[in-house]
Parts: sequence; C-alpha cells; structure tokens
Amino acid sequence: MACGTVDAELDYLQRLPLYQQEKPFQLFVPIHERDQDARSTNLEFEKKTQTFVDIRDRVDDFSLDSHGFQVETSPSRLKAQSFGDQSLIKNEYLPEVENLLKLVGNSDDRVFIFDWRLRDAGAPREREDNELDMNDLATWLRPSPTVHVDQSASGVLHRVLLHLPDDAPFLLQGRVRLINVWRPIGNSVQDYPLACCDSTSVLDEDLIECDHVRRKFKGSNLYAHHRDGQRWYYLGEQRPEEVLLIKMFDSDRSISAQRCPHASFRHPLASSEAKPRRSIEVRALVFSQIHDSDQPPPTVTGD
Repeated sequence: MACGTVDAELDYLQRLPLYQQEKPFQLFVPIHERDQDARSTNLEFEKKTQTFVDIRDRVDDFSLDSHGFQVETSPSRLKAQSFGDQSLIKNEYLPEVENLLKLVGNSDDRVFIFDWRLRDAGAPREREDNELDMNDLATWLRPSPTVHVDQSASGVLHRVLLHLPDDAPFLLQGRVRLINVWRPIGNSVQDYPLACCDSTSVLDEDLIECDHVRRKFKGSNLYAHHRDGQRWYYLGEQRPEEVLLIKMFDSDRSISAQRCPHASFRHPLASSEAKPRRSIEVRALVFSQIHDSDQPPPTVTGD
C-alpha cells in the first residue's frame, strides 16, 4: 500500500556567485599539495527538505516522456548473490536490460550499454572522492543523496563519440536518449529509496553542468539547485522485479520530459532493523528513428 507523502532531506548544489565565474568541477584523481590549485572540487552543497509522494497506487500515471521516469515489472533471472560477479552481469543481466528497453521503446531501437553502478546502503563510508576509482564497476557505493542528472547534453555527445565513433555520424541523425535502468537487489527497498523529480517541474536554470575528471576519462553531469515547486516521487517498498527507468537526456525537443534529476533519501518511517538497500543501475544509450542525412541535428551538441 502507498504511504502517501513523507518529508526528508536531499543535498542540492548551492547557488553561488562562484559558478558565474568558474565552472563546477570534481576530480577523481590524486591531488598533490605542490599543485598551484590543490582543490579536488569547488562543489558546495546545502540540505533542503522535500516532500516525496509515493506512487505505489498509480504507477501507470508516470512515463519517460511525460515525467522523465516510469516503472516496469521485469523480473531478472540473475540471483541476488550473482550481482557481485561482473561476468554474470555482462553476459546475463545486461542482455535483459537491452531487451527491456526495446520492449518499452521499439524493437528497431539500437541500445548501447556503457556503464553500471552497484550500491549498498550497508557499505562502508566512501573514501575521499579523489581516491575513488570510478572505473571499478565492482565497487559497491553507498546511495547518493545528491540531486543530479548523470549526463549533460555535451556529456552524452562525448559518450556517443567515444564508444561508437564509426557509427556516430549516422546514429546522431535520429533520436538519442540516455536511460538509466534501476533495480533493487535481493529484497524490497525499506530505506534509501530512489526518488525522481518530475522533469516538467525543473527549469533549465535549476541545473548546472559539472566536469568530472577521472584517471582515464573526462565527462560532465548536471547538479540541481533547489527551487520551490519541484515535485518529487518514489515507489514505496520497491521490489526487485520492479524496475525504475529514468531519462537522463532526450534529443527530441518536442518531448515534455527532457531529463530527470534524482537522488536517494533516508526514509523517516524506516525501521531501525530495515535491511540495507542494495541496487544496480545500468546506463544505456538508446537510438531511435535512425535515418541517413549529411549533418547531425544541433540538439545533441550540448551548446
């Protein structure tokens, strides 16, 4: 049963004058004291209380194109204990995700999965960000309370050119989306549910691009500033067979929901004996309506 609404805190990027002069950045590489600028980041966050609406009794009211997220029932053949095995994830779970995305979209869509993340609310607190190896997909990270969108428009374009350089000029002619597929592992979510912000309640000025610099990769995501009127939702006690699809980017500007900020929150009604939340989030590029043309559309450039 849905539990109505609850209030909890999330971490938002502060609206600082600094970001008018200096782009937000975060380094995931070692910093040396002798460096002229020894900062690993210029991000400064603030906690804000939000109201979260449980959609348990009306999941069909929400879709990727109307709100930026939707729920699908899609059991996995992979056992809970097997999600720690990267080879099983690659060979068994990722094909399930690809099939689901084609089922939700179109069988002719091209799906390219480039990343996944494992999270465990019972995992040890992370080390400093610049000490984390974000290329290690076997690392279990803790749920993130920071409101963000995984990729900016320029970050999506960079991903396409990086992973699919030969096909990019062709693929960029059609609709390009980046969709995350989020699933609980082992048991229903009793604490730290993943919440999604209605894309249509988020203004462009609520989001700011941030550079992420890793050892072998530079990308960019979006962090969110708080603003009254942003609407938040979650699926109460989400079960392992219930998959949450979240849109990070859409090149089709006619669609209402372009990108969906999201974060996890500490549920105020969770029992002290609640099982730690474990989850897997898969990131996929989805190419649709592909056709030949000499020039790619400008909507994917991130300018």
